[in-house]
Amino acid sequence: MSEEGSGWSMLRYAVIGGGIVGAALADRLAGEGASVTLLEQDRPGRATSRWSLAWLNAAAKTPEAYHRLNADGMRAWARLAAELDGAAWHRPVGNLQVADAARREQVEATVARARAWGYAARLVDRDEAAGIEPTLRLPDAPAQDLSLAWFPEEGYLLTEPLVERLVARARRHGARVRTGDAGRVTEIERSGGRVAAVRTAAGEPVPADVVVCCAGRWTSRVAAMAGLRVPLVDPEPPGSTAPGFVVRVGPVEHPPTRVLHTPRVHLRPHGPDTVHLEAGDVTADLHTPDAVQRELADTLLDRARLVVPSLREARVQEYRVCVRPMPADGMPVVGAVGAAPGLYVVVTHSGVTLAARLAELAARELLEEVRLPELEPYRNERFAEQVG
Repeated sequence: MSEEGSGWSMLRYAVIGGGIVGAALADRLAGEGASVTLLEQDRPGRATSRWSLAWLNAAAKTPEAYHRLNADGMRAWARLAAELDGAAWHRPVGNLQVADAARREQVEATVARARAWGYAARLVDRDEAAGIEPTLRLPDAPAQDLSLAWFPEEGYLLTEPLVERLVARARRHGARVRTGDAGRVTEIERSGGRVAAVRTAAGEPVPADVVVCCAGRWTSRVAAMAGLRVPLVDPEPPGSTAPGFVVRVGPVEHPPTRVLHTPRVHLRPHGPDTVHLEAGDVTADLHTPDAVQRELADTLLDRARLVVPSLREARVQEYRVCVRPMPADGMPVVGAVGAAPGLYVVVTHSGVTLAARLAELAARELLEEVRLPELEPYRNERFAEQVG
């Protein structure tokens, strides 16, 4: 589109949500010369992004198109790391997965499928695993009951320094950043059937020709302000799968250097002497009492000490129930919404892996007014859009 007259350079974009997805997209749009206001009700990167395992991965993602989108996401972060101080936040250290007899066939099938799709993955023996991650104590199990899979191109991100850099660069390119009440969106205003502005808790309207909802777990609520239905898993009911429980432990003199998935706990480094812990069967929800959360945190640390003995002197430093944005069918929702002209939505469970690539694709769609084939499987049209 021409940059004259009604071209995209004259449009005003309001990006709602300063997590990793919103920060990456605001940075991308501002870097292209667009007029951008980033709205965040807390501080950028302080909600779900801060507590994510932040694991960069694609091996187990299906179908193939979604696998390739995630692999492209990993490459997009590598490109960004080369230009935005990647040493501070980009950790492509690899992922070592330890599977017991219950999951051995599943892991071996994942490796075989990933290799067939051209993805770096292989099975390793105990000696090679010990060389890959010297801090790891492998289970004392017969060889036929254990599978060890190595995914050398996977890794993790340190999201707080990353979001800080994305937002700072967006500001340098002219983006305006509003936080607290000035960034808490309470209303999306329309004029002539189109989005015209957002109003915040501070009471002031933010004029916008295009509103981009990157609000994560709050996406359904924000979209409903424009009369749109974007169905996410509701985090409120007891037992909801949207909340996840995470723990940070330390100090540890010799933390693991890789992402580790073991049968009873998942680990990754978090800073020089801290380790992040999760486990699929150690769960909490928004109603779990703090005393129970503390017990769960101790359980995870006990499990982690069994597989990484250097954690024996570590203590629980932080724990949190973190609500993950989970679209109802598990797949991302990306794109302009016909039922609410001027509204564009980006929400996904795999936000850390996908954010940089989705920012590239979404920015192209927004600035060039096109629909890219890579995003067609993820349109909100697959749901009934209208509220009510």
